[in-house]
Amino acid sequence: MDNQKKMTRREWMAAVFSGVALTAGYGVLAGEGLLFLLPEGGAPKTRKIFAGQISKYRLGAVQTFYDLQGNQIMVRRSESGFEAFSSTCPHLGCKVNWEEENNRFFCPCHRGIFDADGLGIAGPPGDAGQRLATVPVEVDEAGGVVYLEVKDVKVRGGKG
Repeated sequence: MDNQKKMTRREWMAAVFSGVALTAGYGVLAGEGLLFLLPEGGAPKTRKIFAGQISKYRLGAVQTFYDLQGNQIMVRRSESGFEAFSSTCPHLGCKVNWEEENNRFFCPCHRGIFDADGLGIAGPPGDAGQRLATVPVEVDEAGGVVYLEVKDVKVRGGKG
């Protein structure tokens, strides 16, 4: 005699859909795991942010802006044009301030001094030959505006 029970259509459909759902779930898990392990390709994406009208910058003065991650950027107008620097000291990551009366950047943490071009000239940054990180600046003479090129904000799971 036959001891095997016959599968109903409903049981067969349930088994098929369960198998498909299980396969899809493991496939998504494997794909996400692979994306997590693989390095991101290419250079980081950047975005231009408005940094003001050229006419609003005094020669030798510094204006402060923030990038899309909230990092402070100091933009300085000199005889040769515009320069932008990160306000983060390369020595220990303290915030650097512009001292207009001394024509220099000063880090209060260890009395580090940077010249107007961002080169360390005294204190630990000077001893190590460090300089402030620069931020690309674009000047639109025709439009009379200044732009900063900053890293774009990375949105998890998105295209940004």
